[in-house]
Amino acid sequence: MTILETFAELLGDTFGKVPCYNTVENRVKKLELSAYQDDRPCKDKKFAMVIDESIAINGQKLLLTLAVPSEHQNRPVRHEDVTILDMSVSKGFNGDDVQGRIEAAEKSAGNTPDYIISDNGYNLVKGITGSGHTHHADISHSMGVILRNVYEKQSDFVEFTALLGKKRLQYHLTGKAYLLPPNMRAISRFMNMSSWVSWGNEMLDRHDTLPEKMQEAYAFIKDYESLLRELQTVICAVRHVEATCKNEGFSVMTSRKCKSYIITYVLGNAHSRQARAGIKMLEYFNREEALLTGNMSINLSSDIIESTFGIYKSKKSPNKLYGVTSFVLTIPLYSKVANESVTKTINFKERIVNVKLKDICTWSTEHLSKNWVTERTKTLRKVS
Repeated sequence: MTILETFAELLGDTFGKVPCYNTVENRVKKLELSAYQDDRPCKDKKFAMVIDESIAINGQKLLLTLAVPSEHQNRPVRHEDVTILDMSVSKGFNGDDVQGRIEAAEKSAGNTPDYIISDNGYNLVKGITGSGHTHHADISHSMGVILRNVYEKQSDFVEFTALLGKKRLQYHLTGKAYLLPPNMRAISRFMNMSSWVSWGNEMLDRHDTLPEKMQEAYAFIKDYESLLRELQTVICAVRHVEATCKNEGFSVMTSRKCKSYIITYVLGNAHSRQARAGIKMLEYFNREEALLTGNMSINLSSDIIESTFGIYKSKKSPNKLYGVTSFVLTIPLYSKVANESVTKTINFKERIVNVKLKDICTWSTEHLSKNWVTERTKTLRKVS
């Protein structure tokens, strides 16, 4: 009902009777296409780009390029700060493809970015480097890469994570299951270690107070106490520096604040492996700090683009055979309606009138890949 109420409020008496589903969908798509093609808020303004590609949906990937304020706003980036500069769909994007989309996004923005943020994907880094712009590596992905490089092949880490998987299967649907650790994510597992590492440390702290059967069931935790305490120290430092940069911005001052924290809490009295993690963290901050000029305080996180992908994923069909559809236009409109003060400045009626249904069809044909559900339907109809 929220969509219908919004239309009724904006269109007044001309809204008429409650429209059917297709009418609502068409009106929303008109607004979405207008928001994507017509808005140019970056012209004559300083901005940064954030670029990333989605996971594959039926062999199709979505490469998304956002504009965000280049100066940090003393808070994390919000959806209302975002402008969608470019959305491209393909089976894959190499470095040259990424560079081409960056150039297209610059043309769309009517201006050049102060810098570009992305994860450490080879194709993204190559494309950004080829475009000639300054590249800042997203802090969360970079910390995840450091953890992976230091711990992924360490024997105690491999043994413990494998053992957790076995215990999860062994204790599932038994009276021991209520104390099982959180699931480990298959994707970006080193960016999402915090929950099970915290679980391990809490189990160590409370093991002796557990019922006798639970102590026996989870006695294996004590064999890995050194690893869990070490991981907790490193991950606490990761969380601290990420929170500092996301909430206060990345500047020479915050960089030095983060490096001081790492030296004190990660390197202080650390054995070689923990020290290696700390040194790699310091190297990351030194590289990023060297790219700063003057008193810049910038955004160093691509969290907002992950959240933006999530908007589309929440709207798309669960049937992956559809691939990326025109519902991807939800993305540019979302930033316009995420904040009421921004929404009130938009003439929705004018946008609906100015965009034709054929414009949506033309855009879909030119920018989206073949819809295999449609092809399946056509083929089966021919057979029958």
